[in-house]
Amino acid sequence: MRRLLLPLASALSLLAGSSLAWSQANGATEDLPPGPWRLGEALGTPSWFEVNGSLQARYESLDRKLRTGQSGENHGFFSRLLLEMTARDTFLDVTAEMLDSRIFGEPDDASPTTGQVNTVELLQGYVAARFSDAFAPGDKLRVQFGRHTMNVGSRRLAARNVYRNTINAFTGLNAQWKSSEGATARAFYVLPVNRLPGNGAQDQLRDGDVRFDEERTSVRFWGLIGETPKGPLGASLEGHIFGLDESDATDLATRDRDLTTVGARWLKRPEKEQLHWELESNYQFGESRSSSGSNVDLDHEASMHHVTFGYSWAGSLGLRVDGLFDWVSGDNDPGDDGNERFDTLFGVPRPEYGPTGLFRPVTRANLISPGVRFSLRPADRWRVMALFRANYLESNRDAWTTTGIQDTQGTSGDHIGNLSEIRVRYEMIPKSSQLEFGVAYHSAGSFAKRASTGNAGRDALFGYLQTTFWF
Repeated sequence: MRRLLLPLASALSLLAGSSLAWSQANGATEDLPPGPWRLGEALGTPSWFEVNGSLQARYESLDRKLRTGQSGENHGFFSRLLLEMTARDTFLDVTAEMLDSRIFGEPDDASPTTGQVNTVELLQGYVAARFSDAFAPGDKLRVQFGRHTMNVGSRRLAARNVYRNTINAFTGLNAQWKSSEGATARAFYVLPVNRLPGNGAQDQLRDGDVRFDEERTSVRFWGLIGETPKGPLGASLEGHIFGLDESDATDLATRDRDLTTVGARWLKRPEKEQLHWELESNYQFGESRSSSGSNVDLDHEASMHHVTFGYSWAGSLGLRVDGLFDWVSGDNDPGDDGNERFDTLFGVPRPEYGPTGLFRPVTRANLISPGVRFSLRPADRWRVMALFRANYLESNRDAWTTTGIQDTQGTSGDHIGNLSEIRVRYEMIPKSSQLEFGVAYHSAGSFAKRASTGNAGRDALFGYLQTTFWF
């Protein structure tokens, strides 16, 4: 506990001090905060040219590593700078966005990854054309081509990362259509961008060496998504299909996934004094390999189901309570010629399973997870969220996937552990700067204690402090 809290206290002083200095420099007060400062306005850019960005600094501390073969604590100071420029014409947008993600202060024996480091990179560079009345009166069509990020549907299968220090990018064609009544359709065919240098180049990653990312024609990702806002009981109804076709390249070992994912989502968005819900189911089939080092193709058949039911109260506190349940298939028999473990593709686990970064206790694979989440606004510009999840293996012969721990005999039980998280956000300057603090505790279950050795079989405490500036 002390090893975690002392570094966090130091980081808190540093980040809070810098945040206070920024607020004072911009004239912020509790009574009358100024409007957000924007780089484009300061530079006096013309109306057809937009410049904006963000700077995020986060300190993370974990008192016990969870991955198999690792021991001891872990900590790091992360920075992420984004700078986006867009030139707009009547029908055309040209956008470039630069990313610089780094890590500082990590122990020498740690292994930084491309999920943490990506220095001086072109995150987005695309041309987009906008059309009105393309197929029907009042509709809108946007077609973009080039390197870009994207959020799709629930973000469980394809998303632009928010918490993670680096961001998924794709290169190709992306078309989005919206009718005058709010129905939407989307189609994309892209090549996922491979972040370089790879995870095997820890020295280069630790030193922040610059190597530009590359698309690989050996990995292709496509999707079709349609949504109507006038589904049953006034909730929106979405249908989607995604395809991932992956094969080994000369310098890139992959799991040779050839997967099709078909699914639907029924969503009633939160409103005060009303029930809200989200139900999503996905069926996945095709072929895959158990690892990038394997050359055996397995028949792939998996599924993922998510349920949220909640209620939002009226009043100044803005209290909202959500009951959560996830059922995500795992591999029933690691020794046969099939693979039943669900693949989350390019989705993000953060909104539902706690912080990622150095922590990341579980993800959307081989998992049964009931839970509850509370959200409220205790005061102006303050937001608080509390989450509890009990995490179990769907197949006790498959792995706890985020740690690599596995009992192929299935004799160690199925309870991974319980996750408790509290997150607090304070908007220092509206739409300009935010301070965020979070603590998460993983209480090891029977499987974690019996199937693992070292730290993974023990409880783990994680904390982070983050400051974000938008400009």
